[in-house]
Amino acid sequence: MTLAISLKQTIASYWDGRSAGFEREQGVRTERQKQAWLAFLRQVTGTERQRILDVGTGTGFLALLLAELGHDCHGLDLSPGMVAQARSNALARGLAATFAVGDAETVLEGDGIYDILVNRNVLWTLPRPEQAVADWQRLLKPGGRLVVIDADWFDDRFVYRLKRFLGHLLIAVTRGKNPWAATRKLRQGYDRSFERDLPLMRPGNRQAMPRLIAAAGFTDVRVISMREVDAAEKSTKRLAGRLVNPHEFFAVLATKPA
Repeated sequence: MTLAISLKQTIASYWDGRSAGFEREQGVRTERQKQAWLAFLRQVTGTERQRILDVGTGTGFLALLLAELGHDCHGLDLSPGMVAQARSNALARGLAATFAVGDAETVLEGDGIYDILVNRNVLWTLPRPEQAVADWQRLLKPGGRLVVIDADWFDDRFVYRLKRFLGHLLIAVTRGKNPWAATRKLRQGYDRSFERDLPLMRPGNRQAMPRLIAAAGFTDVRVISMREVDAAEKSTKRLAGRLVNPHEFFAVLATKPA
């Protein structure tokens, strides 16, 4: 068994373990949040029906919102547990999006079959992001669009460190819990296991990701802020949660040359 295969299996196993509760943590929780995401997705996908691939779909967050907007959506995820949750969510919401287990770095589908390829919080989780982006371009039709949604999760600027400290302190005082221990446990379960193998698990991804995408041959590469989405996401959390998670969403938009 090669190191790459072993790493992928370990990553899939980790996300399988989180799949049952992931929708409660990262799914749609309020109407304001849902409407902010729908408005953003309308902006970047347009109003005409498109064939869209959501790589690293998780529990189907983007794919199901896009299906609700009338697009033809297919979602892939390395974790069978996540795919099972996505299918369950589609059935519960009466949406026709389809889901399958698949590797975001090597998608087993033909060339030039999608109008748009999207993902959320995926690129930093990949051991070979440059291979993934090249494969994503292959999957798109000429003139097709790439929408990469992420956040500056790993930025360590002083204001972020200060907010996280204050948030942890607030949790400790008001809830009688040790949030630092919980953070260490989470990092031991994921970050510490994989950080040497994930090149984008670093500060500065708002700059690194568009460079990577441009290097793969995409054109019209630009970064946009997602202020309304960011505000809506933060509104789902209490003050302590907002402090502990100060990160800001952004999107990288790009086009496959015609």
